[in-house]
Amino acid sequence: MGTFLRNGIFFFLLLNPLSSYEMQPPDRKSDTELYLMDTSQTIENRIEIHLSKAVYQKIKHNDGMNVFLGKPLTLINGETVEVKKLHTRGKSTLYLRRKSYSFSLKNKASLNYSGKADEFKKFYSISLNSDKNYIRNRLAFGLMKEIQLFELFYSFCEIRINETSEGIYLLIERPQDWALKKKNSPMVLRRGYGHKIEKIRTAKNMDKTGINKYKNTYQQIYKTLNKYEGKLLYDKLSEWIDLELYMKWLSFNFLIRNGDYTDEVYFYIDPVAGIFKIIPWDYDDIFATQPHEGREGMRIDLEAKFIFSGEDLLDRKIALDPFLYQKYLFQLKELLDQLTPFRIKLVFEQTYAELYPFYIDEEIIGMSRYDAHQNVSINSLSSDLKRLFSGLLATRANCIVYLKNNIK
Repeated sequence: MGTFLRNGIFFFLLLNPLSSYEMQPPDRKSDTELYLMDTSQTIENRIEIHLSKAVYQKIKHNDGMNVFLGKPLTLINGETVEVKKLHTRGKSTLYLRRKSYSFSLKNKASLNYSGKADEFKKFYSISLNSDKNYIRNRLAFGLMKEIQLFELFYSFCEIRINETSEGIYLLIERPQDWALKKKNSPMVLRRGYGHKIEKIRTAKNMDKTGINKYKNTYQQIYKTLNKYEGKLLYDKLSEWIDLELYMKWLSFNFLIRNGDYTDEVYFYIDPVAGIFKIIPWDYDDIFATQPHEGREGMRIDLEAKFIFSGEDLLDRKIALDPFLYQKYLFQLKELLDQLTPFRIKLVFEQTYAELYPFYIDEEIIGMSRYDAHQNVSINSLSSDLKRLFSGLLATRANCIVYLKNNIK
């Protein structure tokens, strides 16, 4: 059983269950089979950028350098917008043909998802170069949204430069904007390797004293790990971080076998509770056979635990402290209770429906030749979704058995 679970494929949940259900015919297949079909959904977002030939050539070069596009003529969903700043972003994608972009506009532009619009001045467009069939981030974001782990806006988009398609992109709200503006958080930081603070963003009125105060709050999380154990440790950690939310995120990463998540998370201060909560980020490496980091620790003392990576000290403590691990398993159980086969089915079917109009456009899908997983097709999309879906259902069933035998 344990070997099966550690080598299985994990996934689950849904997005927009009612609208997805209404698209299905009365004789829809059982909840254990995907019904992948053309739902006549159209491309909801298209961004058109007009550049000089010189700047466009710089974008095409794969030298790892950021390219600033200036303030080009730009249309978003047919409406001309005034660009404040537009540049390439990311790390590995700067070495690839299809770049990701960071948009900063003078006025808000409307972005669409599922027939609804939201307005943004700043957002990212992610090229999904390493996201096989362009589905993994979309699936993860949708599933997390259903379990109240993720609230950022996201939607597929085509980007065109000088009337030529650049392929499929995923538009996404910037984590720092969501935390600082929508949640009125005084500070948001990105956790790096070795739990170092990689980046910090603060509210405009935050002074140095306030910054140091919240940096100390973050550091207390890791200082506490060596001082206490059991219930006392749980209570102390809860003074600095929403531990239940963190455990829920950790269990989600285990279930979907996220190969790279230790440094793919933002911590933001809840202005009411005064403790850190999290914003998950970057899910193109799910369904991995093993984590990129922390493998030695997993083999040594975490092999029997339902924690995917042993890299971070907080994660290791949760796995090795019996009281914390029981709390973690309760979060995993709650996660599975929300994930019926019906819900899992809908999110996979909705993802197919959203991508279908991109895949049948030869110019758009032809740009996949530049990506890590080249030359995708509607058949590869369908087979990939079906494979991951069937693996998830089998793993979900076995996880439930494990929890029945291990929750005390």
